Amino acid sequence: MKDYIPYRDSELAAWSANFTAQISANAAAWEIPRDDVSELQTLTDAFATLHAQADSPAKNSIIVTEKNAARKALEAKIRSLVGFRLKNPVITDAERIAMGLHVRDTTPTPVPVPTSRPEIDLDVLDVRRLKVVFHDMGSKSKAKPYGVNGAVIVYAVLNAPPADVGALTRSVLATRTPHTLEFTEEERGKTVYVAICWQNEKGERGPWSEIESAIVP
Repeated sequence: MKDYIPYRDSELAAWSANFTAQISANAAAWEIPRDDVSELQTLTDAFATLHAQADSPAKNSIIVTEKNAARKALEAKIRSLVGFRLKNPVITDAERIAMGLHVRDTTPTPVPVPTSRPEIDLDVLDVRRLKVVFHDMGSKSKAKPYGVNGAVIVYAVLNAPPADVGALTRSVLATRTPHTLEFTEEERGKTVYVAICWQNEKGERGPWSEIESAIVP
């Protein structure tokens, strides 16, 4: 979501003047201490004055430095009020809009069921240990798809290739790549088969990857 504080100094000067006026007019109803209102007004006026000087022929490096410092202090005060004082439930959406703020989003964003397949690479990490590296198919990034909280890795040491993932009876949820699989001494030299799928925060799974295999080191 776009930041509610304007990027340009000229826009911030006008925006903060309106914001401060709204705060001052409603301080009692919104239970905002007068000290906060007074500090906000002082910071708003200071920034407006220095912005005007920095935008005039009298501009110099000292004025610009002071203007930048004034902006930083003003932004900090605004964000403090928005993050703490303006969470008061009595403040309506219309009043938030009048202040130049975003309207509260009360509708939860649905978590999609994963639709893409992960790709996996199996690498020898150490004796009895294999490294499972995974990423979204066709992507070079290690980032998980939106809404995904991890990858379900299923695997099994078998004498013959499995017909499907149902034969892979051991499983683990990996929240980051790479993930290490560990084996017993008796499993060394045997073939492990591995498949993987994405899982979202609700436990819903996407399609399985191809079944890959490696020799247990």
